[in-house]
Amino acid sequence: MQTTRRFLSLVQNFSPKYGNDDDFADSIMQDVFGYYQQAVTGRPNQRGGSYRINMLPTTCHVYFGEVMLASANGRRAHKPVSEGISPEKGADTHGPTAVLRSCAKMDHIRTGGTLLNQKFTPSVVAGETGLMQMANLIRTYFNMDGHHIQFNVIDRQTLLDAQAHPEEYKDLIVRVAGYSDHFRNLSKALQDEIIARTEQSFA
Repeated sequence: MQTTRRFLSLVQNFSPKYGNDDDFADSIMQDVFGYYQQAVTGRPNQRGGSYRINMLPTTCHVYFGEVMLASANGRRAHKPVSEGISPEKGADTHGPTAVLRSCAKMDHIRTGGTLLNQKFTPSVVAGETGLMQMANLIRTYFNMDGHHIQFNVIDRQTLLDAQAHPEEYKDLIVRVAGYSDHFRNLSKALQDEIIARTEQSFA
């Protein structure tokens, strides 16, 4: 058990991670993406058309995680996998621009769509400066041929309070993965997944 914990700590804390503009980690993403795209795109479907991949999971990432054992990136068994092309929870430690640079290394044009989630606290995007920084972030991503980016602007403590007292947060709407919904309507697993997303900062 102790050896397993040591190994898990090495994987989680010291191995290169996609989402940090690390060329080695991102090259693995590119390889996996290429294999997946080549295996699926162009295959005939039952309606006379052909399949094309997209990276828009909606809520499938929670179900997929529930039926999967632990994965090599340090994700524990039965926990949600990352949603869309977003980095694994807590893996993106070098800020939002590093996330965009990693994601832009994927060839979005070869997909039917991609989805990247980012979470900011309200204070980070407050005022004219915060608004300008967010606008620049979006423009930068699109200039790098990124396809789709969406945001939750809320802090962890508010989400935890909303989870504990849903009757007090009837109007709280969050972005999930390709759609928005009232936070109180989501399953606990999906609420936990949104709470666990990295809170980014421009600092």
